[in-house]
Order: sequence, then C-alpha cells, then structure tokens
Amino acid sequence: MSKVAVTGANGFVGSQVVRELLRRGHEAVALVGADVDDANLRDVPVKARELDLLDPASVRAGLAGCDAVIHAAACYAFWLPDPRALYRVNVDGTRHVLDAARLLGLRRMVYTSTGATLSPECAGFRGHYRESKSQGERLVLAAAASGFPALVVHPTSVLGPGDRRPTPTGSLIVHFLARRMKVFVEMQQNVVHVEDVAAGHVLALERGIPGERYVLGGENLSMRALLGLLAELPGIPAPRFALPHSAVLALGAANEWLSDHVTHRPPVIAREAALHARDARYFDVSKSRRELGFEPRAAREVLADAVRWFASHQPIRSNPV
Repeated sequence: MSKVAVTGANGFVGSQVVRELLRRGHEAVALVGADVDDANLRDVPVKARELDLLDPASVRAGLAGCDAVIHAAACYAFWLPDPRALYRVNVDGTRHVLDAARLLGLRRMVYTSTGATLSPECAGFRGHYRESKSQGERLVLAAAASGFPALVVHPTSVLGPGDRRPTPTGSLIVHFLARRMKVFVEMQQNVVHVEDVAAGHVLALERGIPGERYVLGGENLSMRALLGLLAELPGIPAPRFALPHSAVLALGAANEWLSDHVTHRPPVIAREAALHARDARYFDVSKSRRELGFEPRAAREVLADAVRWFASHQPIRSNPV
C-alpha cells in the first residue's frame, strides 16, 4: 500500500485513476487544478490539494509526503489561440513534476502520454499537442535512463463516464447522438474505456518496469465499424459518406486560418485533428496484457457506456434524439 499523488485528479482520466487507487487499497492525494471543477470527485472520499503545474513550489507542496505520483494532468487540445500554453503545461509542467519527485525521493512516477506519440510522423507537420506530449515524454524517459523509477503509459481513444468537456473522442459521440454527423472521415480507431485506462495506470504503478512504455488501448476497428456499432445502440442511422483525407486537411487549414486571424475561436476542424485522422493507426496492447495484467473490455461495451453517460447530460438533452 502506498500514498499516491494524482495530478489532474479532477479531470476525465485522473478522477478515475483516483477511484482505482482507492479500490486497490492505496491512499490517494488528489492534486486539482483551477481550470476544471470538482464534479468528477464529488462522491470520492479523497484528500485534495490545489496544484499549479506552472509553479514549482506548488508542485513540491502537492507531492510532499507521497510515495509515488501519477502525472495525468495535461493540456489536451488540437488548437489554442496561443499554442505556447500547450508547452507550458505539457513540457514545463512535466519538468516541474519530475524535479519535485526526484527532490522528494518518490519511489515511482507514471506519466500519462498519448497513443498519438506512437503514430508515424506527419510529413512536414507534427502538431503542437503531439509535439508537446512527445517532449514531456522524452523528459520522463531521460530521467528513467538516469536511474529515476519512471515509466510511460499511452492511452488510445478514451471514452466513458465523466468526459465533461468533452474530449475530441467524446465530441464524436455527442455529435452522433445529436444527429449532427452527416459525413465522417475513415480512419483506424482504437477505443478504450476510461475505467480500463485507470486500471492500467495503477497496474503500471504496481508492476511496470521503469523506463518502459505501455499502451492502454482496447479493440481496434475502422471508423465505419465504430459508427455501425454506435448506430445499433440508440437506433440512429450512421452516416454513409466518407470525406477523403485531402478534403479534411484542406478544410482544417482553412478553418484554422479563420480561427487564427478572424474569429479567435476554436475551429470546426483543426489541422492537427485532420492529420491525426490521416495518420491514426491500430495499436497492440499485448505487452500491457503480458507485463501488467491489463484486460480492456470490448468496443461495444465501451461505446454503450459512453452513449449512456452522454445521453444523460446537457449537450445531448439540448439536441433530442
């Protein structure tokens, strides 16, 4: 049993990690940021501490007295008015967590990366989200190479209860249920339940090998197959027409230019999101199964839980099915 700090503990993944830690007998310290409310933690008996990832002193105070840290906090966006915010949170924030963890003598660190850092390089364009997460990941792996007991987990497309913002993957479900999805982009998908991702984090904490990387994913399927499963659940017809990637990339470039220079609001399609769709891949979770005992559930169950949760929240109620 250990005392484990969780950064981003009031977020979608972080709040489920806190629950899983408690379920498995650990003591959890919820490090919460001011940019997200505490709705995901209201029913969880856990100690909370405020955390400012950009303030090294705040990070040290958050980790004080803990044995380990799961660093799940991140800035997850494919477009921001100022992309430097991604690097401040995902790179500088990770550096502050690492520095504090080493200074305080923590015995383990699990870093939440993303499946996107495992995808092939985009030709001539990497994207600020993926680049910032890659840089944070490299900091962690360099620390592990120098002897600090840190490791990396790579969630794929995460779905399930508590996706309040929602994430880009959750937005797909919201748009489908609200009957706003008229076309789609064919791509390779790997969907995983947020509770399985949380279990994978804690298994990595308990059993993972420092310096290693573990994919926390579920079932591989095409976007057409995913939409087919979704259509069976609420009985909404799936869109039939797939936009070519070249068209989506052009729309992304045009939308992002308008956002950067005219509206200063998030684009309907961001260029990095379009590239992510083009370069998406299937994932192999056999290493996580073998070394961690990770057992994700099937895609149908993942999607059914996501549909149930989103259907009970305001974004869907305002667009009746």
